[in-house]
Amino acid sequence: MEKAAGALPDASHFDVGQLSADFPLLARIGAMGPDQKLHWRDFTDAEHWPFGPPVRDRPVAETIPPLSIKRVVSAFRETLESGIPDYFETTSWMHGGRTVSLARLVAPIAAGAGRELIALWEVMEPPSAP
Repeated sequence: MEKAAGALPDASHFDVGQLSADFPLLARIGAMGPDQKLHWRDFTDAEHWPFGPPVRDRPVAETIPPLSIKRVVSAFRETLESGIPDYFETTSWMHGGRTVSLARLVAPIAAGAGRELIALWEVMEPPSAP
């Protein structure tokens, strides 16, 4: 926010590779082509994404589970157009005998003459038993 000086932060302030140590599920997403489909621009080399692994310059919709495509793409488009960040927490599910929840934060960033998105997925673990 400090570097943005009251406007959208610039994409150059987000070095995805450098930030990956603290944020392993981080990606930049942009719109491409005449239909302005959302595409993966840059992302961390995470071992396990909570959906299909992203592929640079490929549509985001190709990696999202079919039942979530409309909701996720709509939220991303709204954030891109409105300039207002979006936070979403999924419901919890059992995975390997433990409860897992996933949160997603998507924020618009300035990129050249337009906007892109910076997206962060966070796996939230329940507190450890004492």
